[in-house]
Amino acid sequence: MSVQFSDAQVALLRRMRNGTLGTISARGWPHLGPVWYFFDGETIRVSTPDWTTKVADIRADDRVAFCVDDQVSGEYLTIYGHAAIVTGERVTELTEPLLLAYLQPDEAAARWARINADGSRVVIVITPTRLAGRENVR
Repeated sequence: MSVQFSDAQVALLRRMRNGTLGTISARGWPHLGPVWYFFDGETIRVSTPDWTTKVADIRADDRVAFCVDDQVSGEYLTIYGHAAIVTGERVTELTEPLLLAYLQPDEAAARWARINADGSRVVIVITPTRLAGRENVR
């Protein structure tokens, strides 16, 4: 099931720098963590080491929630959906736009060399199935 983002939701996702990723632990408890992200117009991408709690959680249960909020305007958006873990050769290709959204090209290249020196990075790709945000609450 695909969702339709409003212009305001797209603007919020493109404007904000950090999001919160929620996963479900093996014991059923929520796990929340702040993440850098990249919105490609349809999905959310998060780059992280493969040994993190969020990756283990997603491997066991792919249901996730992802939230961004603008504390100044009061806008927020929560995306509910399913996550897939991308490994291997595509990780660099999918991570590069994410790093370039936060860093200058030379800084992004240096950061990538440092954070993926051990080759442990994966990309979490979140496919939205439902949206909830301020514009949905009236």
